[in-house]
Order: sequence, then structure tokens, then C-alpha cells
Amino acid sequence: MKRVFQNVRSVYINHTLLKFKSQTIINQRFYTTTIKEYSISKTRNIGIIAHIDGGKTTTTERMLHYAGFTRRIGDVDHGDTITDYMKQERERGISITSAAITFGWKNHRINLIDTPGHVDFTIEVERSIRVLDGAITILDGVSGVEAQTQTVWDQADKYGIPRIAYVNKMDRIGAGFGRTVKEMRYKLGTRPLVCQLPIMKKDSIGNNLFFGIVDLLDMQVLDWNNNPNGSIINKTILTEQYPISGLFEEAVKGRSHLVETLSEIDDQLLEIFLANEDPMKVPVDDIREALRRVTLSGKAVPVFCGASYKNIGVQPLMDAVVDFLPSPLDRSPPLATLSDKIIEIPLKEKEKLCAFAFKVIHDHKRGPMIFVRVYSGKIDNRMTLFNTSSRKRERVNKLLQMYANDVEEIPSISAGNIGVIVGLKETRTGDTLIQINDSRQDLKLQSIDIPSPVFFYSVEPTSISDEKPLEDALKNMLREDPSLHVHVDSDSGQTLISGMGELHLEIIKDRLLTEFKVNAEMGKMRISYRETITVEQLEHTCLYDRELMGKKQKAQISLMITPLSENDKGISEEGGNRIEIIIDDLNSEQQNETDNQNSLTKLDKIEIRDALHSGILSALYRGPILGFPITGLYIKVHSPKLFGLESTKTAISACASQALGEAMKNGAPALLEPLMDVEVEVPEEHLGDVLADLTGTRRGNILGLETSGQLIDYDHSIEIYAPPDSTYISSNEKQKVIEPKRIIKAHVPLSTLLGYSSSLRSLTGGTGSFNMRIHSFGIMSEDRAKSVITEIQGGY
Repeated sequence: MKRVFQNVRSVYINHTLLKFKSQTIINQRFYTTTIKEYSISKTRNIGIIAHIDGGKTTTTERMLHYAGFTRRIGDVDHGDTITDYMKQERERGISITSAAITFGWKNHRINLIDTPGHVDFTIEVERSIRVLDGAITILDGVSGVEAQTQTVWDQADKYGIPRIAYVNKMDRIGAGFGRTVKEMRYKLGTRPLVCQLPIMKKDSIGNNLFFGIVDLLDMQVLDWNNNPNGSIINKTILTEQYPISGLFEEAVKGRSHLVETLSEIDDQLLEIFLANEDPMKVPVDDIREALRRVTLSGKAVPVFCGASYKNIGVQPLMDAVVDFLPSPLDRSPPLATLSDKIIEIPLKEKEKLCAFAFKVIHDHKRGPMIFVRVYSGKIDNRMTLFNTSSRKRERVNKLLQMYANDVEEIPSISAGNIGVIVGLKETRTGDTLIQINDSRQDLKLQSIDIPSPVFFYSVEPTSISDEKPLEDALKNMLREDPSLHVHVDSDSGQTLISGMGELHLEIIKDRLLTEFKVNAEMGKMRISYRETITVEQLEHTCLYDRELMGKKQKAQISLMITPLSENDKGISEEGGNRIEIIIDDLNSEQQNETDNQNSLTKLDKIEIRDALHSGILSALYRGPILGFPITGLYIKVHSPKLFGLESTKTAISACASQALGEAMKNGAPALLEPLMDVEVEVPEEHLGDVLADLTGTRRGNILGLETSGQLIDYDHSIEIYAPPDSTYISSNEKQKVIEPKRIIKAHVPLSTLLGYSSSLRSLTGGTGSFNMRIHSFGIMSEDRAKSVITEIQGGY
């Protein structure tokens, strides 16, 4: 049954006319089945992205309340939010998985995804951004542009996602709107367009308090102080007589800058501006349309402000989503490969079906639930699909519209929409789905980049009866989380789980024990190292000749192996390696012999190539020193020799695997350790202690020092408007941040960063912060390698 909630949405009070009019809005869920009522042009597929603790979930809760979806506002601290529904999320007060929810606002349907901010769960941001049309970037008004903000901004840049920015927490002491706007320019490289001004009032002891917002488009003051839930907005025309000194003049300056900047980058508004001559006379609707055009083109980013926890500024942000972020029709058609050609997928419901699976979750009652974005055509209930990645038929059992962890069954998912399919057994993140009778069975949409795991631990069932539950639980979690890796060590027989970070694996461990109720023992968390060779070039030929189950298996291949250069590593594949397979050098006599003798097995060149590729991949997963994955190699497979019926696909694959294993042992193998890009932000007085710790104990290589808030070198011909705030002092028209922090950039081995968060707090009295992500794998020193080998061979 559809839920219908009554809620006061936005009540505007015009003090100049002294009139008050309340309106009760009836809101309901906006289902995918209502696509004809709410067309694609009125659909917004958006995400909320930010640094951890930026206020993403808090803002989402307010959106749901003001849209009439919830009766009360959830609180992250109380663990009762809609989108943070996992037990681990509510206990820790952070988002771990991306949550999708659909609601209506101003006759538009908004499909919103709330993403995590912690670096360990960056895959959740990556796969969400992959299918979104637009995004809200939330910035902490006190901390400004933080390290993970830059990471998620770069992810959005990669997919060309139009964005609007929302400076949150303007109610906090030390919040600086103007400073944050400037940081957007020089840290994110974007062109911010200030659309609102925060109104600050001094209290009885002189502190600046966040009172409300000036809308520069309408030149009106918005405040929420008459309603504790923020449902009622008081709206007043801003005039020179407004009681806060200088506010009107600053608003005029801000609106003038906004119109002039838009006129520089939008030709249509330029004509209107020249016709009016005065920026204050340019109509609001024309400014709004120009803002939408420059946002969709990625030329600029509208900036808004508020304090979501205090219920200030959220409704105008929702209006901005509708006004400035794209519908699916405003986005360029997605690209796909078809028969080695790049084609566009048109957004039409009557076209052939093309959908992208971007997320999988396991529900204990419903089984695997596949989140899909439909780019063309329509998915109907009970439809039979074809997975072009796994080459499997899939049957749709149910179609669902998600409301975080609540669902509603629907009959179809139309082009431009996001929904969930129940019943698909083989589909994983990054797979492309088409109809079973579609001839384009090699059609593939652009997939998702999966980062390499850097930590691992062992897991063992406590008894034989627990083996199957553990296996099933790991299978489900692997399907949910593509950044998680599981493999069995062939020497010890232990199951090893690899992940992105300490928190990532901590969550996995907790879910295994509490959610999946597996009885298992967990080993110590360790670094996931890599292995490679150090010789410049290695040639090796291998003859595989064995008898398996009474049948002769025989094949021969040759390999040439060289380490990849630093430039080549950027374009490597297969776990950081490049594999080239040449089978055209089968001489004609041998090929004829193979064709005659293999008449029963009918091995063609594609099957031979696939068998060789499979064997190489198998061998790459386990190096000769400690069994870590092999990386950084160019492997050329050539001169295969086949022996008739004895050269089965199994023999060819085993020969390739054995060849690489033997070659690695002769290539002076070496251990590699993960090197992290680290940014540490500390006050000036603690800089020396932190630098000494990084270069000494942690074996780091310092790349450079910066000052937080420092105006670094960028295109000074592009002027931006940033209003003054209390975190600035002015001198000769150049603004500098009071008490700036220093930012240390370094490459540091991951093994030395275990527990670094606690150490940094101790060194800086709790004032330091850091962010890290993997940069590369570097060769260990001989002493370090011996230490690691001794430690690991001593047992997991």
C-alpha cells in the first residue's frame, strides 16, 4: 500500500505585505510506474558526495522530511536515519554503503543516492557516480575542501557529472563561506558561482550566529527561525533598510558578480545583460536558465549554503536540484562497445533494451538484489535477459523501487530510471544487460574501475559444519563488494580476505559474525604485498606433458617477460600486467597437423587464445616468494606447439600457468610493498614533529609542503566572487586564512601507517588529520623483505 504523509512544506511570509498563508501539501512516493505522469525530463538521478562527516546523510534526512516522505527527521547520532540502515552504520555513525531512495519535489521525481565519505568505501562512490546524471557536493564550512572531497570531485570529473555545491555547517564556530568558495577555485579547479549569502548575527557575547540566507537571484532574505523543524520559511524582500549593516550592499555586489560572470561564459545571457545594462535589472528567470546551461556544460558550479543539522537551507538546495541539475535527456548518450566499435546508446523507451548493473546487495529473504540503470528500452517483470559479460541468460522474478532498505514492487523500469531486479543469479557489478532475443550479444557499456586491495586477513570455520555457511557468506559478500577479494592459499589451505583498508575489513569481519552468523576465527590483519621480477628480460620455454585420469595431456609454449616501465604501468591491465598472446606463429605444417588431429576437439584459435590467457591469469595470482599476486610485468606468449588430441584446453592452460611459474623463479623475483599518497594537515607548531615521524619511523618520502588556504598558482585572469567572512583578515585586497595549517604531501609505505591515526592525534594534540590512497607498489629493501618473509612464513 502506498504511504501518504501530510507535511507542511514551504510557507513563505512576505513581511512587506504582512500576509501569512500556510499550505498543506499531500506527498506520496513517486514510483517508477508513474513514468508517464512524471516524464524523463522531470526525473533527476543525483548523488550526494563529500568527505566523511560532511553532512551527506543529515542533509538527505531533511530532504526526505520536507518532501513528505517521513513524519520525523532522523538523526545520525541517534542511529535512526533512513539511508544509514545497516547495523554497522548506525553503531559507527557513518555511511558504509550507498543507499538509493526516490521521492518527489515540485512535480519532479528525484532518484537520490547517498554515498559514503570514508576512503575505504570509495568503490561505493565510484559505482554510484557511474550511473548518475548529477551530484550535490557537500562541503564542511569549517574544514573547507578536504582530502576526500578532492577524491570524489575527481571521480565526478572522470564521468563528466554536472554538480552543484552546498557549504554545510554554517552554524559552527569557525565556518567560513567565502574561504570555502576560494578553496573550491584553487583546490578543485572549478569556477564557483555564489548564489546565496549566509547571514551572520552577533549574539550577546560577540559570537557570529548563522541566522539565514540571502538568495542573490531573488534578492530576498530567507530564515527558518519560526519553526524548529525548518518546514516554514520566512521570505522577505532585501532592501537598503534591512537591519544588518552592509548586507544589502554585499548582496548587490554578489548579484552583480554573478550576472557578469554568467555573461562571460554564456552568450545568451550576455545579450540580455547588454540590453539591460544594469546587472540588477536582469530578470531572475534568465539568470536561472543561464545557471542551468553553464552547470550542465561543466563550465561552472553554483554554490549554496546552509546548516542541515539546524534545518536551514535544505529546501532551496532541493529547488536547485530541480532547476540546475540535468535530467537523463540532458546528458550525452552513454558509449558502449559492439564488435570492437564504439556506439552510442540512445535514451528512448522504444529502443532495444540496454541496462547497466552497478550494485548488488544480498537480502536474506529476497536473495541477490541487482541495482540497474536503464539507458534505453524498458525492463518488464518476468522478462528474460542476456548478460553480455557473463554470457548467461537471466530471468527477472521481481522489479523493485528502493527506499533505502524498504521496497515497493513495480511492473517495469523505464529508460532513464534506476531500479532493482530480483532473481538474477550470475549478474555482478559492471555487467551489461540486454533482451535475450537481441542480436547485439557482445554489447558492453563502460565498466567500473575496481581498486586493488591492500590489506588481508585469514578466516577459518570453527568446525566442518561451518565450512558451507562461510563459503556461502563469502560468495554473497564478494558479489556485493567488487573491491573485496577472496582466495585460498594453496600451501596453507587458508582462506584469505583482501580489502581496501582497516575499516573496510573490520566491517567485513563484523558482518560475517553478526549478519551472516558465521562461526569463524579471524587471523591478524596484514598488508597485501605484491611480487615481480627484477631481470630486464626473461625468455622461457615450457613443455607440459602429463597424464590426467588416464588421458595424455601435452602442450608447449614460450614466454618473453620484461618489467613494465613507469609510463607503461598507467596503461596496464590484468592486475597491473600486460599480456600479449601470439598464436599466428604456428607454422603451416604444424597447423595442418593440428587441424587434422584435432578434428574431434575442434580447437580454434579463439579457444587456444582463451586457454593460454586463462593459464597466465591463474599463475599471476600467486608469486614464487610468498604467494602474493604478481604485478608490473609485460608477458608475451608465443610459439605455441600443439600435439593433436593430447593438446586439450586444459593442457594448454596448465602449460601456460606452469611456464610463467617456472619463469618467475628464474627472474630474480622481488617483493613489492604498497606506497600510499599521504596528505597530512597539521598546525604550524607541530610541523617538525610530524615531519620527523614521517621521514624517520615511517620511511616516508616528502614530496612537498603547502599552506592550507594559500592561493596557489592558477589562472588569475578568471576572477571569482567570494564574500567576506570572519575567518579572513584583509590586507591590500589579498585575503589570507587566519592561523593556516600546513599540508604535508608524501609517499609512505602502507606497512608503517598501521595505527597512524592514533599516533598523529598524539603528536598534534588531536589537531592533525590525514588522508591516504594507494599510489603504486615499490620494491622492498633487502632487509625489509627478509623481515616480511620471516614474519609471514612464521604463520598467518
